[in-house]
Amino acid sequence: MTTGNIKFLFDGPEDSELTVVLAHGAGVPMDAPFMNTFAKGIANAGLRVARFEFPYMQRQRTEGKRFPPSPAPILIERYLAVVGALGGGQKLVIGGKSLGGASLR
Repeated sequence: MTTGNIKFLFDGPEDSELTVVLAHGAGVPMDAPFMNTFAKGIANAGLRVARFEFPYMQRQRTEGKRFPPSPAPILIERYLAVVGALGGGQKLVIGGKSLGGASLR
């Protein structure tokens, strides 16, 4: 699913009371094996999972070459856009792997 310029991968039941938003690490995309396994485990517990990519990773996917992570303000801006696109509020739990978790600070 794409909302604006944000593409999401969803796992788990659409009617879940909570959605867990997962951001990828610095060197791997949202559909890397670790992220797939992690999302599947959360979804198997009955929660909905929404994965997205930061702008530099979207660019990597499009152009087929590696780029360094976006600066912190851009990572935070993307997180805020993701939260807004998913409706915000108390029904979201946000987190991520490595860089994706550190971007929350």
